[in-house]
Amino acid sequence: MLSDLNKSELKHQLNDLFDLVFKQLSSDSDIDKFLDNTLLFEEWEKVLPEAEYPIFIISVLNNIRRPLILDTIINSIVDKDNYFLKIKEVKSKNKKNENFLGEHPFS
Repeated sequence: MLSDLNKSELKHQLNDLFDLVFKQLSSDSDIDKFLDNTLLFEEWEKVLPEAEYPIFIISVLNNIRRPLILDTIINSIVDKDNYFLKIKEVKSKNKKNENFLGEHPFS
């Protein structure tokens, strides 16, 4: 199970998935057909937070292997409890910093 793996093992599994998806889409580039017929993402969907899953899918389908994206995906699985605490902190900070009528939103 993916949730039992450490960061290094997850990175290896993720890179294997990238390779497999890239190979399959190289032979048939119909992404809709691929998504309709694949079960490759099911285990990942179970362990990834809902907010990270679309980023994961887009990255894998487009073979985007930027270290920041890979690390974010891996960290969201390994450190799931702290990940949710960080989201709550950001949301509470955003509420404190809400804009008032007439203020520019980027100031």
